Amino acid sequence: MLKNLAPHPLRMMIQELRGSAPIVAGTISLATGAALASSIRGGGAAGEGVLYESLNFASLKKLPILFVCENNLYSTHMPIRECRIDSNIYKVAEPFCISALQVDGNDVLKVYETGKKAVEQCRNGGGPVFMECLTYRLRGHVGPDDNIQGSHTDIRPPEEIKEWKKRDPIVRFESYLEENGLMGKEEMTAIKAEAEREVEEAIEFARGSVFPEPGDLDKYVFGQ
Repeated sequence: MLKNLAPHPLRMMIQELRGSAPIVAGTISLATGAALASSIRGGGAAGEGVLYESLNFASLKKLPILFVCENNLYSTHMPIRECRIDSNIYKVAEPFCISALQVDGNDVLKVYETGKKAVEQCRNGGGPVFMECLTYRLRGHVGPDDNIQGSHTDIRPPEEIKEWKKRDPIVRFESYLEENGLMGKEEMTAIKAEAEREVEEAIEFARGSVFPEPGDLDKYVFGQ
């Protein structure tokens, strides 16, 4: 079963470099810093200035970092064609002499293979790579009552949403597994049921958890 496969290098690199920040594009600089640390040891965000600063620095230092842009064609609720001259975001890396490419983000195997090669380049001293994954956001930008699944009027053409639903990456991958005899419907149904149970358990745990004390608000918050 897929869940028993060993961790893929791409997933491992993401786990190594990921950070947490409440600001859009805030994690880009954190990942760049992590890549710098690794290099020293021997081991809607596209519109933010920190991306270009990080690209320049990563290229200058030839850092082992893979920049992955999840391009869902919208900036919150605005089509990127209305806020960018060129919607091919991967091209922003080219002026910094960074290997840049675009891939179908709804093709699981294509993302896997492309990401694997990119990670190998990073680890072999080839410098940073920028990978743009073209996809689509089927849900709203924020909250359960957003413009897709909520009661608000949708700003997106119904035909556009309908067409992208046909390209659902999960459905496409399920079809690939079944057509190539790698997994049957029963096994896929069991995996879905297990995932649903995990989500339900997480929800119940959250609902049953004690609310934090007001005094905990300033914990682990440090000033300079």
